[in-house]
Amino acid sequence: MIQNSTSNVQQTSLEAFEEVRQNLGERQRQVFEILKEIQPATNTMIAHYLRLPINCITPRIFELRQKNLVEMSHIDKCPITGRKAIFWKVV
Repeated sequence: MIQNSTSNVQQTSLEAFEEVRQNLGERQRQVFEILKEIQPATNTMIAHYLRLPINCITPRIFELRQKNLVEMSHIDKCPITGRKAIFWKVV
């Protein structure tokens, strides 16, 4: 019987992703989970949604980018600040 290689790859990718996600700190996990819900979003949008200062969000996004869990979606006008900003999305 031949197994579907696509489903095997998807399953192993999901397992690897879950393992990385489980190794996140509490604030990283909080930022990651909210971004999954509201993506694409700016740091300001995430901070606003979590009711946290921006300086709690920006370093966490950087860390999530280093773990290849988050990437830039696009640059556009932030609906909160009205300024150009980077919108992030979950990889």
